Amino acid sequence: MNTDSCRAALPGSATLASARRKSAIVTNIPDNVNPARARKVFRKLVLVLTLLLHSVSAGQTAPPSAPTGFTLDTGTIEGATFAIARPAQWNGTLLLIAHGLRDDKAPLLPDLNPGQLAHRALLDQGWMVAKTSFRRNGMVIRDAIDDLENLRAHIEDTYGKPQQVVLEGDSMGGAIVTLIAEQFPEHYQGAIAVDVVLQTRKSKDPLTFNLQPQIPLVFLTNQSELKGPRKYVSAPFDQQHKALILEVRREGAGNVSQRERLVALRTLFDMIERQPIELPIIAGAPPMFDATVEPVPFTSAVRPLAEGGFEARVTEVDEIESTVVLNAQPSDFSAADIAPDTWFELVAKGQTYRASYGRSPASVKPGQWVAFPDADGFCELKQRPSRKPAASQTAASIPLKTGDPVVVHRLSGSAAAEVP
Repeated sequence: MNTDSCRAALPGSATLASARRKSAIVTNIPDNVNPARARKVFRKLVLVLTLLLHSVSAGQTAPPSAPTGFTLDTGTIEGATFAIARPAQWNGTLLLIAHGLRDDKAPLLPDLNPGQLAHRALLDQGWMVAKTSFRRNGMVIRDAIDDLENLRAHIEDTYGKPQQVVLEGDSMGGAIVTLIAEQFPEHYQGAIAVDVVLQTRKSKDPLTFNLQPQIPLVFLTNQSELKGPRKYVSAPFDQQHKALILEVRREGAGNVSQRERLVALRTLFDMIERQPIELPIIAGAPPMFDATVEPVPFTSAVRPLAEGGFEARVTEVDEIESTVVLNAQPSDFSAADIAPDTWFELVAKGQTYRASYGRSPASVKPGQWVAFPDADGFCELKQRPSRKPAASQTAASIPLKTGDPVVVHRLSGSAAAEVP
């Protein structure tokens, strides 16, 4: 269908006069925000963030658990499937999520995970969290904007009008919510674009970024995806609501943590409330702040094995990316004497695989398995995509589900170092 292009020649970045711990960048409160409601929800969110970001100490905290007291509603609107996590007592605030680019042949799934830390924290505070697939995959920006608006309207018709709606999107989804913030803001109060891709384009009837958001806009981005947002916020256009960047000092597309997403939400409400941004400002840059939150170690949840290694459990399955998250942490691999960039034995569903303990999926060749730390401090397991599975692999994927056990054994001697 249609995708959208960033303006071809974005201006270069401006510089700040000096570095300060806080900035007084503010925006006007949008006309469609209930100020009293915004302040009430903002205070609750600050409390949640304070508990999550400052009261967690190493070795004293269990891994995140699934939220309780919510209902998951699902359905389909014009071919787009949706999921709505609805708390028992809704506070009137809605987080509406736009997903990133998907392969044309991928299933049309909303893949909403209420157990993720950010969603769990919001649900516990009475937020509604909703996500939709788009009516088809690929570059479908215009249809995606319609599908998000259809879901918002469905929520209003079914549960009542939200007091405020916040948008969040990753990658292509970040471009979608940026365009909504600029050109279709009527029903929304703010937007967060995570590792946004602003350079994608398609010649057929493209939408074009006008670089003038009409509602507060936050770019949450790591160092790999910083170029586009820097040019956007440096644009010398009259912006009714100034966009700003929260930089995560970490490499890797999409490599931001759940706590950093909560920091972005808090910052967005600072903008809505016209409050100073309570984050370290980055010198020599356009409006940009350091939002990095280092992962906090948890008490180990794996089961050590007498013969060496450990048994971990699957805590999350991403059907779109064919990735599973384990309750294992880097310290568990270290305790099992498995060093970074070495190979280990993986046993799952009665099958044995050889996997690398790497730094990202790019650490291995296509078709090979890799476990790597994520931004939240746990380890993800993935087979790097390949058109033809590697000869040493007996399956293109492991059919794991949440709660399944996975056994990790150390390989000794040269077997741990040799590349298959």
